[in-house]
Amino acid sequence: LVACGFFAATTWEENYGNDGEGQDDNAKGGKWYDSMTNAATATWRNSDILLCGAISSFFEGSMYIFVFMWTPALKGLTQPDAVTGEVSLPFGVIFSTFMVCCMIGSSLFSILADKVRGEVIAVGVFAVSSVAMGVIAISADDTVSFLSMNVFECAVGMYWPIMGTMKGSIVPEDKRAAIYNLFRIPLNFIVLSSLLTDLTPQQSFIANCAMLGTATVLQFNLMKRRANYATAQEASTKEVEMGDAI
Repeated sequence: LVACGFFAATTWEENYGNDGEGQDDNAKGGKWYDSMTNAATATWRNSDILLCGAISSFFEGSMYIFVFMWTPALKGLTQPDAVTGEVSLPFGVIFSTFMVCCMIGSSLFSILADKVRGEVIAVGVFAVSSVAMGVIAISADDTVSFLSMNVFECAVGMYWPIMGTMKGSIVPEDKRAAIYNLFRIPLNFIVLSSLLTDLTPQQSFIANCAMLGTATVLQFNLMKRRANYATAQEASTKEVEMGDAI
C-alpha cells in the first residue's frame, strides 16, 4: 500500500474535468481545502443534508460495530464442548447466511420501491433494525439472537439502495464527494469510540439499539420534510400550469 501510494502521488496527474458550471470549487483553482469548507457550509445550511449524514453515520456505525461483535456474542451464548471445553461454531455457514439475508433485503427493496417511497421504507427499516439489536442485547438464547442478527442483515441489504437513492436526491452533485467525506467523520468516531472503550457485546448492541432508534426518529423527520417539499413543489407546478392555461 505504501508503494502504491508513492507511485500514485508521483506519477498520477489530477483530473479536474472540463471548465464550466457545476464543478467543485477546488477544481476551479481554489485552495485545497475550499471544497471541504464549502461542503461543510452546505451541509450546515441544509437540514436535509445534515439529517441524511447523521442517519447514515448512525446506521453504518451500528453495522460496523455489529461486524466486530457478532462473533463474541454468539460464542458467549454457546455451550462449550464437554471434552475440549472450547466453543465451536460454523462461522463460514453463519457468515454465508448473513450474506444471503443481505441479498434478500436488497431484493425486497426492489419489490417495494415501485410501490412505496424510499424515505417511508427507511423508517420501517431503521425501526426493525433497532428492535433486532435490542433483542440481541437482552436475549440469552442463541437461536433468538441468531435470528435477530439475520433480520438486521436483511435491513442492511435494504439500507444500501435506500440510502443511495436518498443521497442522490438530497446531496448536490458538485459537492457530493466532499460531503460524503464529511459523513465519514462521525461514522469513524462512532466505531473507534466503541472499540477503544472496550465495550462488551451486550453493551455494544445496546448502543446500536439506541443509535438505530435515533436514526428512526431522524428519518421520520426527514420523510416529513421531503413529503412537504414534494407537496409544495407539486402545488407550485399546478399554479404555473393554471396560469399558462388562463
